[in-house]
Amino acid sequence: MKHYAYILLAVMLAFTGCRTTQQLARIEQQQTAMSHRLDSMSQRIDSMQLQLTQMTARLSELTGTPQPTTTTTPTTQQRRDWTTCVMRGAKAKVTVGGKTYKSPCATQAVWDSLVIISIMPAFGIEVFRIEATPRDVTVINKKDKEYYRATYAEINAFVRPFVTYADLRSLAGGKNPSVARNGVLTYSAQGSSASLEMSFTTPVLNQPLTIQRTNLKTYTRKDIHTLIR
Repeated sequence: MKHYAYILLAVMLAFTGCRTTQQLARIEQQQTAMSHRLDSMSQRIDSMQLQLTQMTARLSELTGTPQPTTTTTPTTQQRRDWTTCVMRGAKAKVTVGGKTYKSPCATQAVWDSLVIISIMPAFGIEVFRIEATPRDVTVINKKDKEYYRATYAEINAFVRPFVTYADLRSLAGGKNPSVARNGVLTYSAQGSSASLEMSFTTPVLNQPLTIQRTNLKTYTRKDIHTLIR
């Protein structure tokens, strides 16, 4: 099962060996917090624009005045590629230390709240799972009833380039993150690295989706450092 763990590590973009400076982690944490604040402000602006449009339309109905035509910048919601996404039958190809491992995988995602990546090495049975939110990442080993949870700042104390929620969301939507080169993702630290090449299938977009998160009551929490050491 060890090589499937390698696949899991590369898919979550967290296969490394050495700690970098805490200062870099703090910078990433500050950037993430700023991004969340900007997203929140953008959503409030979108809501205000919608209310203004509705009020203008209602006023136009009451007065008989034609509603003015305006050109506006696309809103945050309009810039999204999708709202919900499900992708089955994708494949992960990971190269670690000169050896290559492959495994089928599937994804489920809600754009602004949750990404799930399932690793299914045999007969469609989920063995490993990644559950990512904008705040943290949980790696679940179903075979051994164990899980690991860490913030992006904690992961990025090890990983280069930085891991973000947007990276994982790109994978869940059938696209490589912007840090990929020629379709291959390579994440590394001093002395160790792993390359990931994904084979995507056609995702099913914007369909009603209810995601069941794993009930971890019977699982044992492990230190994230034991997974990415």
